[in-house]
Amino acid sequence: MKKFQKAHLWMIIPFVIAFMGFYFSYWSVFTEAPFHQHLHGLTATAWFILIIVQPYLYQKSKMKLHRKLGVIGVFLAGGVVFSALQIIPINLTLEKVEESLRYSFIFVDFIFVIGFSYAVIMAVIHKKNINLHARYLFSSVFWVMLPALSRLLYFPQLITYGYPTPVSFEQCIYIAGATILIVLGILIFLDYRKDRKFYTPYILTAAVTAIVLLLWNYFGHAVWWRKFCHMLLE
Repeated sequence: MKKFQKAHLWMIIPFVIAFMGFYFSYWSVFTEAPFHQHLHGLTATAWFILIIVQPYLYQKSKMKLHRKLGVIGVFLAGGVVFSALQIIPINLTLEKVEESLRYSFIFVDFIFVIGFSYAVIMAVIHKKNINLHARYLFSSVFWVMLPALSRLLYFPQLITYGYPTPVSFEQCIYIAGATILIVLGILIFLDYRKDRKFYTPYILTAAVTAIVLLLWNYFGHAVWWRKFCHMLLE
């Protein structure tokens, strides 16, 4: 019996969260979005679809197509990273966003771009080890879950109640982060119960997510970080 039999179904959940989370800031203004936003939005969407399709092809033993899409996926991931780096400087120009949040966004974006890149690279390195290969690819979706889920929690409030919202965006960040940590904790527990092993991809993602939550407020207010952001991005 092959592993990860229902993985393609489970991966639909983060895809829906990401799509709905970025609906208000991208899909609802699709025709008005600039090129760099289209590049990021479409490559990221294609990546999520690939993460759903690949385990399905593995289950159906269509490995030739699986490998071909894997090669395409490497270039696709490169597009996600490149386009994300083009969007990060825009955080400095978000006049409707609280000043501290802009710098927290930049901190989180940099960390998650690095984390996503690492997950993809490690998945390629461990392509012959199904346990690590699959988990690194699955973990890649968690690197964008914090921005996506926090937006999904916040924007419906903004539309319903206006500003200020009952639950602030910063509070949504912590709620989303706690939810992600719980899910990763469950995955780590299930892995240990089944294989008596702790797999690096989920542990690393959980650890970095926890650190990001702890440092979120600090980087939003740190003077040295603000100066660094302007020096690097302007």
